[in-house]
Amino acid sequence: MKTQLIAILLIVTTGILSAQSGKSISNYQQIEKQTDAIYSSLVEIRRDLHMHPELSKQEKRTSKIVAEYLEKLGIEVKTNIGGNGVVGILKGDKEGRNIAWRADMDAIKTNEPDVVDFKSKNEGVRHICGHDVHTTIGLGIATVLSQQKEDLEGTVYFIFQPAEETFTGAKDMIEDGLFDIIKPDEVYGLHIGPETFGMINVKANELFAHTKTLKVKFKPSANENELENFMNSILKGFVRNIEQKGSPWDIINKISDPKIGLTSKETIFKDYFILQGARLNTDTDKAVTFYNASFLETDIKRVNNIPHEIKKLILNSKFKDSFISIGYSKDYAGTPINDPELTRIATQTISSFYNKEMFTPLYGQVPYFGEDFIFYQQKVPGVFFFLGGSNIEKGISSMPHTPNFAVDEKTIKYGVQSFATLLLERANSK
Repeated sequence: MKTQLIAILLIVTTGILSAQSGKSISNYQQIEKQTDAIYSSLVEIRRDLHMHPELSKQEKRTSKIVAEYLEKLGIEVKTNIGGNGVVGILKGDKEGRNIAWRADMDAIKTNEPDVVDFKSKNEGVRHICGHDVHTTIGLGIATVLSQQKEDLEGTVYFIFQPAEETFTGAKDMIEDGLFDIIKPDEVYGLHIGPETFGMINVKANELFAHTKTLKVKFKPSANENELENFMNSILKGFVRNIEQKGSPWDIINKISDPKIGLTSKETIFKDYFILQGARLNTDTDKAVTFYNASFLETDIKRVNNIPHEIKKLILNSKFKDSFISIGYSKDYAGTPINDPELTRIATQTISSFYNKEMFTPLYGQVPYFGEDFIFYQQKVPGVFFFLGGSNIEKGISSMPHTPNFAVDEKTIKYGVQSFATLLLERANSK
């Protein structure tokens, strides 16, 4: 009897799992078809946003376009959150998990000429970080998921954020009550990266290196040159694993190198310290001498220990009587810290539907960049991805913040398909 019951349970359970799996595949196929159907309209939206870029805290036109688009989809919309922030709330027909997706909207000041036919009409402003693509993908995901509402168990929140480039937008939205309006269990987002269009990259824990500015105060000293040389020698002692020659771009350009770049197990972008710059200054009334040094460090424990280590060396030197204090100044750059378990689940989920060859893990941390997505992750667990946009054969390079930045727009389709599927699966997970 017991054996029969177990057999029956196995048959029933297998049938349920098979039905659930079949339903997920069906949903993905629908998302794929729906994305294909709206792809040309998404390209039009992206090009319109690209031609009308807006700087941080000035995204009024973009914000209006986003809000009106979401309203036409029948999605509940909240506006003017933290400035020009917009939130869309898509409630499914059944109970489930609450999942948030974030897209940023602002552009950058640059006098470099646009490299595409649909050039920026706002002089001195361009989308050279891909936020026009991010916004478009967010709208695409909202479109296909609104068409999957009957199969959506739970709620999906769409956060369209201003002022990411000034590292203030996420904070502004949170301080303006974002998490009183929405109650997500998880949060996800992406940034265009330099890999091939459609390529998705991710890793658990820190995605970027920690960027810090160290500030050390001394009483004025007659031996300022000697003090500066002493401090420089201390900071240079922390440098490891990445040879610092030339400009930062000489290092950044190695990110996509197949042998030593971020997607290689032999990457040089793992466990490193890069000293960006150091200088000694005396304030105008000559009351205090400041030593400032900026650096990149991959290990948060080392970041926390560096001031203590430097202080010990100073107090054991001839400059101990001149020493006043040491600490970090406020820093813009931050690193998203991806929840390890959600990263694993997200990777498996997308890979099960998406082309596995286009889903590549990262083995190192990105230098010289920051992201205020970290402020959402401080509230709820989440994962931040890179989505490639380059096409070498067409001469398209999607390395953010470079003068010749461009994106193969086919990556919009891949972004919508893969991440709409992820959000649907996560919302429907128990």
